[in-house]
Amino acid sequence: MIEQSFFIGLAKRFVAWLSNAYKHSSIGLVFAAIGGFFVRLWTGSRAHATLTRPGRMETGFASGITGKLLKNPGLSKYFAAHINNSRIISTVSAICNDLAHTSLRSFGAMFALAGAIPVAFGLLVNGLLSGWLFLVVTGFGGLLMLVNRSFAQLFHGSFILQKGLGFFFVKAEDLAPREARSHVLVFAALGVILGLAGHLLGLMGFIMATGALVGGVLILWRVEVGIFAAAFFIPILPTMLILGLVAATIASFAIKVFLTGTIKLKFNYLDVFVLLFAGLIAYGLVITYNIASSRPVVLVYILFVMFYFVVKNTINTRDKLMATVAIIATSGLFVALFGIWQRLTGNFVMTQAWLDADFFGTATVRIYSTLENPNVLGGYLIFIAILAFAMMYYYKDYVHKLFALGIFGAAGLCMLWTHSRGAWLGLILAAGLFALMRDRRLVILGILALFLAPLVIPPEVLQRFLSIGDMADTSTSYRVSIWLGATDMLRVFWPIGIGQGVENFTYIYNMYAFSAVYTQHSHNLYLQIMIYWGIAGITLFLMTIGGFFKGLFRAVVRAPLEIKTLAAAVSAGMAGFLLKGLTDNVLYNFRVLAFFWVIVALGVALANLKWEGEEDGKKAKV
Repeated sequence: MIEQSFFIGLAKRFVAWLSNAYKHSSIGLVFAAIGGFFVRLWTGSRAHATLTRPGRMETGFASGITGKLLKNPGLSKYFAAHINNSRIISTVSAICNDLAHTSLRSFGAMFALAGAIPVAFGLLVNGLLSGWLFLVVTGFGGLLMLVNRSFAQLFHGSFILQKGLGFFFVKAEDLAPREARSHVLVFAALGVILGLAGHLLGLMGFIMATGALVGGVLILWRVEVGIFAAAFFIPILPTMLILGLVAATIASFAIKVFLTGTIKLKFNYLDVFVLLFAGLIAYGLVITYNIASSRPVVLVYILFVMFYFVVKNTINTRDKLMATVAIIATSGLFVALFGIWQRLTGNFVMTQAWLDADFFGTATVRIYSTLENPNVLGGYLIFIAILAFAMMYYYKDYVHKLFALGIFGAAGLCMLWTHSRGAWLGLILAAGLFALMRDRRLVILGILALFLAPLVIPPEVLQRFLSIGDMADTSTSYRVSIWLGATDMLRVFWPIGIGQGVENFTYIYNMYAFSAVYTQHSHNLYLQIMIYWGIAGITLFLMTIGGFFKGLFRAVVRAPLEIKTLAAAVSAGMAGFLLKGLTDNVLYNFRVLAFFWVIVALGVALANLKWEGEEDGKKAKV
């Protein structure tokens, strides 16, 4: 086993010796004394008390009128019995629960029919094969039909499977093998439906129908499936598919809350701010100049805010929370690797607006991976890098630690090649805050790394970093001109805002633009929020973020070490992301907007975990 490796043991002993030597050295004692002084100063401060103790608003909310009105409405008692007694629903639920123990022969029947029907119709009607993919699906299904064993029976005891499941906090014993179940008729019927869809809709229709049918059933079975899928696919799939996935998950959540009663709806004081913010988003339709431009944007914003309530009410245990974070990090690995592939192969298109070629030269290029813009990618990678670094702390298995290290390395390299200066600053801030909250020994290493960085980083990266604030760089002067024009807008529209929508913004902004500098947004998150919704918008946004940080800081102080580490990473990542918001409208991209609300929801879910009386927090739940 890797944990028993001679080299791992030797490395652990060396690190322990080095740590002990530093701890008892003169330098270590001096830094410990200085650190202890600031810790005592901070813990005794009024700011610390405000951030870590429940305030009057929090303690009064649950017993207040608003808190009582927002309790679970209790409609489920009228519908739950009928739904739970439904033969169709109970059969589908039983099959979903048995998926890991269902004979592969059943899956084979589904795939064989799904591929054979389009092939047969193609030969009979047109005398041509419908497509090679349908033949592959048919052949794959035929092979599976030869295997009368379940997934659990085939792979139980597999080292790779155990490590893979463990990374996502799934226990291998949950897949202990038992007698394989056969649901051939049900899966064959599903195969016929998919096969007809393939014939009528073509190859892409077949793929879409398969995803919609299978995904829809699984999401209706468990809301968590939709959340996990969204956590993985948000930075990868197009926005329209993400909207469909989020909408299906919200629908499943509503059924579970209002009809079956299997999920209890819980509200706290922070949710009131989010609800008011959602109301303000809808209010944007009232004040907008261009309703046609604003309407779809408003609907998308409200949908993602609703998804916040789904996530924070559903992810209510330690294992669900940790699994979601692991899925986010794994998705980030794919995004980072694709960006690295772009850089190594040159298979990407860079616009002139992203870089001043006269200032930096033509050798410097910027990658964007799946997110279409290097600045958007950089903001996203702040979270991935800091979460992966935290995972190296709280995973106990060395295979998992190495995988987390791989994610961290890929995210760091990809971020380097975005050449996003705001993202670099955000990551530096996030790393510093994480070190202060989780392991202050990292502060010394960080300071040393900053001094040594100019010796090892590529010259073009160093030049890019040192150009921060240099007005000779047209991208800097361009942003300053935009901020000046946006500030002039706010002198007029700060009380109520102008509403959302690109066309709505550009029409009014062009009246205030400096030096013919035109743009689709203000390149500053806080200016953009005020432009959209006025002073009320920025106030509610900051109150929401303030409540988010307060809950996480309380977890950093009081939670078990594992939860504390994750709380430190989430809060540090958000701080770095918000710092980048000073130089860019980080929520302009809809997929990053969805990701932002997922992170906020996970932070609130983490803060809501109850760990009192739990030695290691593993059984903690809301």
